[in-house]
Amino acid sequence: MPEKIPTISICNLLGEDYSVQDIIVYDLKQFINHHQDIKFPHRHSFYQVLYITEGEGSHIIDFENHIVKKGMMYFLAPSQVHEWLFSKHTNGVLINFNENLYSSFLANSHYLNDFSFFTANGLHSSIDISDDSSLDKIEEILKTIQKEFLSCDECKLDLIKTLLLQVFLLINRKVKLNQNTPANKNNYLVYRNFEKLIEQHFTEMRMPKDYANLLFVTPNHLNALCNQLIGKSAGDIIRNRVLLEAKRLLVNSTQNINEIAWYLNFEDNSYFSKFFKKYEGITPDEFRKIKQ
Repeated sequence: MPEKIPTISICNLLGEDYSVQDIIVYDLKQFINHHQDIKFPHRHSFYQVLYITEGEGSHIIDFENHIVKKGMMYFLAPSQVHEWLFSKHTNGVLINFNENLYSSFLANSHYLNDFSFFTANGLHSSIDISDDSSLDKIEEILKTIQKEFLSCDECKLDLIKTLLLQVFLLINRKVKLNQNTPANKNNYLVYRNFEKLIEQHFTEMRMPKDYANLLFVTPNHLNALCNQLIGKSAGDIIRNRVLLEAKRLLVNSTQNINEIAWYLNFEDNSYFSKFFKKYEGITPDEFRKIKQ
């Protein structure tokens, strides 16, 4: 499927003096200065973590505008489309890494999937830690990661892996605390499994009851815990994932509306267009023209 917006791999970002790596750590300002050729918006084949130490602007992730300021962290999973519009003095820490970094390091090769900030729906793509008690600790860990990346120590890679995991676990703790559901860990587990199932089946399964059956819960229970955790119904979450994929295809591919409707398992172009306009306020054709 031809793409108008490029997919960038870590290899694209490495100069001739570098060997292929599973992780690269940058000073944000230096990265921007050295990669003026990167076209935005774009998507990655790798994971990305960005921490802002100074500056302002906006960071657009899958069509959602996120504020840029000191203390903001952004988490992107592979395939998410993003672009940033930073002021000239914006700086921070940028970490890009392939899934191989942890799939070959941990017994659970899909460990990263357990973090809600690395999901394709971008629920926690933007997290403000400026007033968090763990801010100093996270900043210190990121500084150590930068220092280790530039060192020549033969053990540096394993150390960076463990340090980065500390960041993920601290952020995950913050996310869970903000959900205000400490008494029911099972609900959170069901919701995370619901998200994973949506990623696997959203093109052919649209009804909450179908996902509830796979999760061995009732549709009412699934809907209630979704509303409790993120303030949206199960049906809304499924529909939003379909709409996100439709937007990605409209902007990033040369497929016509009929082909996109077919890929997303709509009966025909007309039904897809009505569905899209009902929730986005404009037709797929109008959306594509605006974003091009």
